[in-house]
Amino acid sequence: MYFAQKDLEQLCLDVGRSGVSLLARYKSSGEIVGVSFNVLQTPSSPGDLNYFETFRDHNCVSESSKSLMQYMITMDSKINLFQKFGIDCLLEIMFLATLPEFEGKGIGTKLVESSVELATQLKDGQRMENLPEDAKHKRPKLVSALFTGKGSQKVGIKNKFIEINEVPHSEFVFRGKTYSDRIGPDHPNSILVVKHI
Repeated sequence: MYFAQKDLEQLCLDVGRSGVSLLARYKSSGEIVGVSFNVLQTPSSPGDLNYFETFRDHNCVSESSKSLMQYMITMDSKINLFQKFGIDCLLEIMFLATLPEFEGKGIGTKLVESSVELATQLKDGQRMENLPEDAKHKRPKLVSALFTGKGSQKVGIKNKFIEINEVPHSEFVFRGKTYSDRIGPDHPNSILVVKHI
Protein backbone atom coordinates (compact mmCIF):
# COMPACT_ATOMS: atom_id res chain seq x y z
CA MET A 1 0.00 0.00 0.00
CA TYR A 2 2.85 2.39 0.82
CA PHE A 3 4.39 2.05 -2.66
CA ALA A 4 1.01 2.55 -4.35
CA GLN A 5 0.47 5.75 -2.36
CA LYS A 6 3.95 7.00 -3.24
CA ASP A 7 3.42 6.19 -6.93
CA LEU A 8 0.14 8.10 -7.01
CA GLU A 9 1.62 11.02 -5.08
CA GLN A 10 4.32 11.21 -7.75
CA LEU A 11 1.68 11.13 -10.50
CA CYS A 12 -0.22 14.00 -8.85
CA LEU A 13 3.00 16.01 -8.44
CA ASP A 14 3.89 15.49 -12.10
CA VAL A 15 0.40 16.47 -13.24
CA GLY A 16 0.36 19.44 -10.87
CA ARG A 17 3.49 20.78 -12.55
CA SER A 18 1.62 20.95 -15.87
CA GLY A 19 0.05 24.22 -14.72
CA VAL A 20 -3.62 23.40 -15.35
CA SER A 21 -4.71 21.74 -12.08
CA LEU A 22 -7.02 23.53 -9.65
CA LEU A 23 -7.43 23.53 -5.87
CA ALA A 24 -10.40 24.47 -3.70
CA ARG A 25 -9.42 26.17 -0.44
CA TYR A 26 -11.65 26.69 2.59
CA LYS A 27 -11.47 30.42 3.20
CA SER A 28 -11.63 30.50 6.99
CA SER A 29 -8.92 27.89 7.60
CA GLY A 30 -6.91 27.92 4.38
CA GLU A 31 -7.32 24.13 4.20
CA ILE A 32 -7.31 22.49 0.76
CA VAL A 33 -10.70 20.74 0.57
CA GLY A 34 -10.86 19.70 -3.09
CA VAL A 35 -8.70 19.23 -6.15
CA SER A 36 -9.04 18.77 -9.87
CA PHE A 37 -5.81 17.32 -11.24
CA ASN A 38 -5.89 18.28 -14.92
CA VAL A 39 -3.49 17.64 -17.76
CA LEU A 40 -3.20 18.87 -21.34
CA GLN A 41 -3.14 15.84 -23.64
CA THR A 42 -1.95 15.65 -27.24
CA PRO A 43 -1.89 12.60 -29.53
CA SER A 44 1.11 10.30 -29.21
CA SER A 45 3.21 9.77 -32.30
CA PRO A 46 2.90 6.28 -33.82
CA GLY A 47 5.01 3.87 -31.80
CA ASP A 48 5.44 6.29 -28.87
CA LEU A 49 4.05 5.65 -25.41
CA ASN A 50 1.30 7.95 -24.17
CA TYR A 51 1.53 9.79 -20.84
CA PHE A 52 0.01 7.01 -18.72
CA GLU A 53 2.03 4.26 -20.43
CA THR A 54 5.22 6.21 -19.81
CA PHE A 55 4.33 6.81 -16.16
CA ARG A 56 3.40 3.12 -15.65
CA ASP A 57 6.65 1.88 -17.19
CA HIS A 58 9.02 4.40 -15.61
CA ASN A 59 7.48 5.47 -12.31
CA CYS A 60 5.21 2.78 -10.92
CA VAL A 61 6.73 0.44 -8.33
CA SER A 62 3.51 -1.00 -6.93
CA GLU A 63 1.40 -3.58 -8.76
CA SER A 64 -1.77 -1.80 -7.64
CA SER A 65 -0.66 1.53 -9.13
CA LYS A 66 0.35 -0.28 -12.33
CA SER A 67 -3.14 -1.76 -12.41
CA LEU A 68 -4.66 1.71 -12.03
CA MET A 69 -2.49 3.06 -14.84
CA GLN A 70 -3.48 0.10 -17.03
CA TYR A 71 -7.14 0.82 -16.30
CA MET A 72 -6.66 4.42 -17.49
CA ILE A 73 -4.71 3.27 -20.55
CA THR A 74 -7.41 0.72 -21.45
CA MET A 75 -10.20 3.24 -21.00
CA ASP A 76 -8.36 5.81 -23.14
CA SER A 77 -7.77 3.23 -25.88
CA LYS A 78 -11.46 2.38 -26.25
CA ILE A 79 -12.19 5.67 -28.03
CA ASN A 80 -9.55 7.90 -29.61
CA LEU A 81 -10.95 11.34 -28.81
CA PHE A 82 -8.39 13.06 -31.04
CA GLN A 83 -9.56 11.12 -34.09
CA LYS A 84 -13.24 11.14 -33.16
CA PHE A 85 -13.39 14.92 -32.86
CA GLY A 86 -10.55 15.91 -35.22
CA ILE A 87 -8.55 17.74 -32.53
CA ASP A 88 -4.89 17.96 -31.56
CA CYS A 89 -5.21 18.91 -27.87
CA LEU A 90 -7.62 18.42 -24.99
CA LEU A 91 -7.70 19.17 -21.30
CA GLU A 92 -8.33 16.01 -19.30
CA ILE A 93 -9.77 16.14 -15.80
CA MET A 94 -7.70 13.23 -14.52
CA PHE A 95 -8.58 13.12 -10.80
CA LEU A 96 -11.41 14.95 -9.06
CA ALA A 97 -11.72 14.72 -5.28
CA THR A 98 -13.00 16.54 -2.21
CA LEU A 99 -12.42 15.78 1.44
CA PRO A 100 -15.20 13.50 2.77
CA GLU A 101 -16.49 16.11 5.21
CA PHE A 102 -16.90 18.59 2.31
CA GLU A 103 -18.76 16.27 -0.07
CA GLY A 104 -22.17 17.40 -1.30
CA LYS A 105 -21.34 21.10 -1.03
CA GLY A 106 -20.82 21.74 -4.75
CA ILE A 107 -17.03 21.86 -4.58
CA GLY A 108 -16.51 19.18 -7.25
CA THR A 109 -19.06 20.87 -9.50
CA LYS A 110 -17.28 24.22 -9.16
CA LEU A 111 -13.85 22.64 -9.78
CA VAL A 112 -15.10 21.06 -13.01
CA GLU A 113 -16.81 24.30 -14.06
CA SER A 114 -13.57 26.20 -13.39
CA SER A 115 -11.55 23.59 -15.31
CA VAL A 116 -13.79 24.14 -18.34
CA GLU A 117 -13.36 27.92 -17.97
CA LEU A 118 -9.58 27.48 -17.82
CA ALA A 119 -9.58 25.25 -20.92
CA THR A 120 -11.64 27.85 -22.79
CA GLN A 121 -9.19 30.59 -21.82
CA LEU A 122 -6.21 28.45 -22.89
CA LYS A 123 -7.92 27.78 -26.22
CA ASP A 124 -8.08 31.55 -26.71
CA GLY A 125 -4.39 31.99 -25.80
CA GLN A 126 -5.08 33.38 -22.32
CA ARG A 127 -3.88 32.23 -18.86
CA MET A 128 -0.65 30.82 -20.33
CA GLU A 129 1.63 32.13 -17.58
CA ASN A 130 1.49 28.96 -15.44
CA LEU A 131 2.21 26.56 -18.31
CA PRO A 132 5.68 25.08 -18.78
CA GLU A 133 7.48 26.50 -21.82
CA ASP A 134 6.97 23.32 -23.85
CA ALA A 135 3.18 23.57 -23.36
CA LYS A 136 2.56 27.25 -24.11
CA HIS A 137 1.63 26.44 -27.71
CA LYS A 138 -1.09 23.95 -26.73
CA ARG A 139 -4.68 25.01 -27.35
CA PRO A 140 -7.29 22.55 -26.03
CA LYS A 141 -10.44 22.14 -28.12
CA LEU A 142 -12.23 19.74 -25.77
CA VAL A 143 -12.44 18.87 -22.07
CA SER A 144 -12.63 15.18 -21.19
CA ALA A 145 -13.04 13.25 -17.97
CA LEU A 146 -13.28 9.65 -16.88
CA PHE A 147 -15.73 9.64 -14.01
CA THR A 148 -15.62 6.45 -11.94
CA GLY A 149 -18.20 7.04 -9.22
CA LYS A 150 -21.81 8.20 -8.99
CA GLY A 151 -20.80 11.47 -7.33
CA SER A 152 -18.39 12.56 -10.05
CA GLN A 153 -20.82 11.36 -12.73
CA LYS A 154 -23.47 13.68 -11.27
CA VAL A 155 -20.91 16.50 -11.41
CA GLY A 156 -20.44 15.79 -15.13
CA ILE A 157 -24.19 15.95 -15.72
CA LYS A 158 -24.44 19.27 -13.83
CA ASN A 159 -21.69 20.69 -16.02
CA LYS A 160 -23.45 19.45 -19.21
CA PHE A 161 -20.79 16.97 -20.29
CA ILE A 162 -21.78 14.47 -23.00
CA GLU A 163 -21.32 10.77 -22.27
CA ILE A 164 -19.23 9.04 -24.94
CA ASN A 165 -18.66 5.60 -23.42
CA GLU A 166 -19.66 3.53 -20.40
CA VAL A 167 -17.62 0.56 -19.21
CA PRO A 168 -18.52 -1.76 -16.31
CA HIS A 169 -15.92 -2.11 -13.58
CA SER A 170 -16.31 -5.87 -13.90
CA GLU A 171 -14.08 -5.66 -17.02
CA PHE A 172 -11.04 -4.89 -14.88
CA VAL A 173 -9.32 -7.39 -12.61
CA PHE A 174 -6.59 -6.98 -10.00
CA ARG A 175 -5.21 -9.95 -8.06
CA GLY A 176 -8.13 -12.19 -8.99
CA LYS A 177 -10.89 -9.76 -8.03
CA THR A 178 -12.78 -7.49 -10.39
CA TYR A 179 -12.85 -3.78 -9.74
CA SER A 180 -16.62 -4.24 -9.20
CA ASP A 181 -15.92 -6.61 -6.32
CA ARG A 182 -13.43 -4.18 -4.83
CA ILE A 183 -15.49 -1.00 -5.29
CA GLY A 184 -18.91 -2.45 -4.53
CA PRO A 185 -22.33 -2.18 -6.20
CA ASP A 186 -22.81 1.56 -5.62
CA HIS A 187 -20.34 2.45 -8.40
CA PRO A 188 -20.84 -0.15 -11.16
CA ASN A 189 -19.19 1.61 -14.08
CA SER A 190 -16.93 4.33 -15.40
CA ILE A 191 -18.09 6.82 -17.98
CA LEU A 192 -16.01 8.80 -20.45
CA VAL A 193 -17.48 12.26 -20.94
CA VAL A 194 -16.54 15.28 -23.02
CA LYS A 195 -17.45 18.93 -23.32
CA HIS A 196 -16.73 21.04 -26.39
CA ILE A 197 -15.25 24.46 -25.75
